[in-house]
Amino acid sequence: MSSRTVSRRTRGTSSSTTQLANPQPTALSTGFDNIFEQFRRSIDELMAPFYPFTGLISPVTAPITQLPTRASVVDLLDEGDHYVVTAELPGFSKDQVDVQVNKYGLIIRAQRSAENEQKDKNYLYRERAYSAFERAIDFPEEVLPQKVEGTMKDGILRLQIPKKEPNPEERLTKVQIK
Repeated sequence: MSSRTVSRRTRGTSSSTTQLANPQPTALSTGFDNIFEQFRRSIDELMAPFYPFTGLISPVTAPITQLPTRASVVDLLDEGDHYVVTAELPGFSKDQVDVQVNKYGLIIRAQRSAENEQKDKNYLYRERAYSAFERAIDFPEEVLPQKVEGTMKDGILRLQIPKKEPNPEERLTKVQIK
């Protein structure tokens, strides 16, 4: 709670001001809080069939950025001399997908938009949709970005990423002392 200021008059002097740090909630304010919490819960229960995320967050009090979203599935497999990355991107074509790779990781981006408009003599119907996906993955070892091969079929992106061959460690040579 925020602090509040209380003014009081004392006999024979001007008013003085006292700062109260954290006032205790009164029984009246606690009662109001309980009433509104019960009301919010009953509205959530009533709207549950229409808003399946009601149990997760209250749609009235939560910012829109906290609503649940579905993230595409991305798998990183170590196949020994190369990594295989598969990403499920349903509804995206290969032209809508952008993959960038460096020796430490990769970024997969996909976006699409659609617009539908119907005009008639008495009405105009316009609908727009936008969908985007972005995922960054770090590799446990360095890779060769210039040799990455990628394919996309039926909404599944598959990347084959060869690992960089480790530099052979220099062996110690024993020196003969004369």
